[in-house]
Amino acid sequence: MKKPLTLVVGFLVVLGVSSCTKEYYDVVPNKTFIYTIKPNDWKWDEGVSHQIYHDIDLPELTDYYITQGNVSVAMSDNGEVSYDILPSTFGGTAFSVRYTAGFVTIYAEDPIADPEYEVPIPTATMTVKITLSDAEYIP
Repeated sequence: MKKPLTLVVGFLVVLGVSSCTKEYYDVVPNKTFIYTIKPNDWKWDEGVSHQIYHDIDLPELTDYYITQGNVSVAMSDNGEVSYDILPSTFGGTAFSVRYTAGFVTIYAEDPIADPEYEVPIPTATMTVKITLSDAEYIP
């Protein structure tokens, strides 16, 4: 009796293992771009003292990434030892990002938007890492 039961269990194990299929997924690589912003690269809008900005021309940032993909922006103020994902605050100045097809704008501003406060221009060179990721869009 034990012998037929062992054969049946063995057969079921072989059948179960052989029916498994291995699935493979294509990994779509991200695109990462590194830019530096030197202290003299920041700009002021006329009459605005509580905010400075820097524009980055990025032709690879297409409408696809705006509507379906993902755009991630991080910034380092310590020579790429570490990065902070934007928005973030460095030394009392709030940094944020706005992007559109072909352009990324980094803003540095007073966190409370006091028009009497003049945002100090960063004295260190800032490194910006922009990553464009493909994504499966699910409406």
